[in-house]
Amino acid sequence: MKKILLITAVAFGMNAMAQEVLTDITPKAYDWAHQEVGTRMNICHADALWNTDFTFSWQLGGSEYVEDGGCITANACSDPNDYAKGTAVVDLGGDIGKVMAINGAHSNAQEVLGFTTEASIDDKMQICIFTNPDNTPKDTWLRCKIVLNIFSNQISSSDGIINNMYWMSGDNDNLGSWFTENLISSGNFIQYDEEGDPITDDEENYIYDQNRWMTFVVDAWNRSDYEGYSKEETTSIDIPMKWKIWMPQAGLVNSTIFIKEIKFYAIEGANDKDTPTSCADHPHISFGPLEADTTPTGIETLTANDQLTEGTFNLAGQRVENAQHGVFIVNGKKVIR
Repeated sequence: MKKILLITAVAFGMNAMAQEVLTDITPKAYDWAHQEVGTRMNICHADALWNTDFTFSWQLGGSEYVEDGGCITANACSDPNDYAKGTAVVDLGGDIGKVMAINGAHSNAQEVLGFTTEASIDDKMQICIFTNPDNTPKDTWLRCKIVLNIFSNQISSSDGIINNMYWMSGDNDNLGSWFTENLISSGNFIQYDEEGDPITDDEENYIYDQNRWMTFVVDAWNRSDYEGYSKEETTSIDIPMKWKIWMPQAGLVNSTIFIKEIKFYAIEGANDKDTPTSCADHPHISFGPLEADTTPTGIETLTANDQLTEGTFNLAGQRVENAQHGVFIVNGKKVIR
């Protein structure tokens, strides 16, 4: 049977804390699950270079770029519409419902999954999804959570449809807080049997799993000592953080990326983390069915025990009571039996 390279669950690299209080600071603009089908991602600014100019962060607060507290920019692009036309809210039905889709021009996702969209992109795509600068606290830990799934016409463990994702400061200060995850492929979204082995069809091809979602959570320290316009003086004005995602043309054109959720949180009670404030915490990555959709209250309390889910799970995220032979996640760690 074919073997495939997988991203496996990674536990948070953080010290245990008595309690963390998460305050949801996600802009309403990113609540795609409650927007009309067909709504495009509001990409409002473009930079022809590979990074949004660092001065852009200073222009966000109260500017025309901000809609419902959010702002998304395009890199390596001259016109925001060049990227926006490849995005749309689609309804996948069932327990999944509405998601934001980034749809490659030659993707077969519509035929396979039974939804309709005019979204189409025949190009690379790199976007930055900013927090709201007006409610992004400084000198504290912030959390980013993204839940996504990838469909591809031809499943591969090395297609790198998402080449990398960054959780970083809004002014591109890589000496500040940032984290990157590389090469997320369509091979991470396939069906598995109860023993953790990939399921294949009669021709030994892997089978796409619409109900296998990647949840990616990472923390970063949001500094206040940013350099000013002149790069000579620091400033204490409000600076956002941003989630940056890079999708090369080669993989994207034949695939569709579904984003179910993107959330930003301010973390209270986390300042005692034994992690240098010049970098981000290790991510928690898991795969499995979507969690039940609940209305956010804006504040969520986590205890140290919540950092890791105890128990034995297969690679599809299903709890296993009597694990025998195969690959399993036991108390957050990969185990081969």
